[in-house]
Amino acid sequence: MSFWNKNLNFVISYSAGSLRAVDGNMKLKGNMSQQIIYNLEEFATKYNLKDIYGAYAAHFSVSREESGDFSDIDASESNDGGFYGMVRERTLFTRLLLVKQGCCCMKLLMKGDGQRVSLAANDLLIVTPKEVGCIMEISDDFRAEVILVDESFASHASRYQLSGEKYNSISDIFHFVRDIVRHQHINKIEMIRSMFNVLKLIIEELPYEQCSVSRDLGHKKEVYEIFLHHLYRNYRKERQIRFYADKLNVSTAYMSRLVKEISGSTVNEHVTSLVYKEICNLLKQTDMTMGEIADHLSFSDQSAMTNFFKQRSGMTPLAYRNK
Repeated sequence: MSFWNKNLNFVISYSAGSLRAVDGNMKLKGNMSQQIIYNLEEFATKYNLKDIYGAYAAHFSVSREESGDFSDIDASESNDGGFYGMVRERTLFTRLLLVKQGCCCMKLLMKGDGQRVSLAANDLLIVTPKEVGCIMEISDDFRAEVILVDESFASHASRYQLSGEKYNSISDIFHFVRDIVRHQHINKIEMIRSMFNVLKLIIEELPYEQCSVSRDLGHKKEVYEIFLHHLYRNYRKERQIRFYADKLNVSTAYMSRLVKEISGSTVNEHVTSLVYKEICNLLKQTDMTMGEIADHLSFSDQSAMTNFFKQRSGMTPLAYRNK
């Protein structure tokens, strides 16, 4: 199997069976601010999508042409048709791409900043209206399903590496949405909305460490800020990294790496710094006894608090209070 082929002819497989292909060697052209911004109906009209319900939702599949017959397909770099063109468009809706097999690498851009995102089987990519993309590389056997929806699923582009169980659950939802859009139903909007509500719940349950974001540093800073929020609320009682990792639904190893990468300090250094500063503040600003301070900060006893403080200040708490 040939994994990366920049000149691979690629097609969109629509429900009506129409096929179009474009060249893989595509680049974003022009300023993002000068691009047309499409709503869902306009987008579906341009790309001849058949499985669409008004301005609310659409579904299509992406796959490699199997017949090898490209005689009547425009594969020139300037062609705006097909998957490559779709990725490059600015839209008012969210795009969700579920990779069934193969590999793809694209560059996602927002306000001029770009980051490469690699996709493989069982990956879910969410692209918000803020981003446009460019296909960089793609494998011969790449296959995916795409849902377009006029709802928000993320604040910025996100890629989730799904377990087999989560992939199957999300794949089922994609198929339900396709069937609801494709056939007549009395309560079609309510049915579609219920599917998306379930999908949102599944995505919200995915651990942070399964998610890599197009603006990865920004995402990590967000996670770090959430960690600080929990830390400031709980450091008087909770000192263990496991407590904070569980709050964010990540492993302790991931938490340790992220905090160190963003701040330059370890989780333990964050915790002990806050505890030490709180002891200093209570010694100077209150008349609490040593035992009361130790109890307030959840030390096992006054001696443990004294040893903790002396290791960091070089003096006892009482000497610090009286200096």
